Amino acid sequence: GSIPREVLVPELPPEAVAVEEWLSARRGSRVRLRVPRRGDKKALLETVTRNAGESLALHKTRRASDLTTRSRALQEIQDALGIDEAPLRIECYDVSNLQGTHVVASMVVFEDGLARKSEYRRFAIKGTGGTDDVASIYEVITRRFRRYLEEREATGELDSLGDTEVSAEVIGQPRKFAYPPNLVVIDGGQPQVAAAARALAELGIDEVAVCGLAKRLEEVWLPGEDEPVIMPRTSEGLYLLQRVRDEAHRFAITYHRAKRSKAMAVSELDSVPGLGPARRAT
Repeated sequence: GSIPREVLVPELPPEAVAVEEWLSARRGSRVRLRVPRRGDKKALLETVTRNAGESLALHKTRRASDLTTRSRALQEIQDALGIDEAPLRIECYDVSNLQGTHVVASMVVFEDGLARKSEYRRFAIKGTGGTDDVASIYEVITRRFRRYLEEREATGELDSLGDTEVSAEVIGQPRKFAYPPNLVVIDGGQPQVAAAARALAELGIDEVAVCGLAKRLEEVWLPGEDEPVIMPRTSEGLYLLQRVRDEAHRFAITYHRAKRSKAMAVSELDSVPGLGPARRAT
């Protein structure tokens, strides 16, 4: 009795006929899947979709704000990855491009399981990797942690000469990359994780753990491992990794779209020699 004769969906699922047959068997009479195109039923589907989205956003907010849940998530990640301490600071990296053009990357930061948007960073990929996400990840990790080492040295935290004096020019400057994460998460699988681990090793950084989260099966990959770590689907740790990964993807896509829109807005006249801004505007 809980299954209606007609189920409205935004798009038909794969094997729609099989789904209809299964629902019909459960109901005891014919059930149809339908994509409404106009009228009241289309308006009803839009309302239900909007309400579901708002409910999901509220659920995520409540789940993320619960201290006990966040603590359990961090502990589960520590146990699953076999790292020495809970990853109180997590940085996640994602690469975005369109057929090798306007290649960008994002870095998002979660501390104690919560997003720290003031710590987010964006990168315009300088290399010639094009659609090669592996080369792009290697470049981004190298740039980020090279800056970390440079800022440590500038502030006297890392100085091979033993001179720990901090110059007046350094005091008061923003230290954008001064804090290392406990865990680096890569949006990708084994090749991307290997590239990130190689970049860290070449910089002599061995205190930062690395893992990757592959979208297809939500597998967690560790450097040098042939098989992924499979975390339970109901795991709070996996849910946190997914939120971090999804946020990095959103941030990268936003930056990529901004760069692409800016490039598309450039007039063809901008490439004509001898035309200044005033002449182009006319």
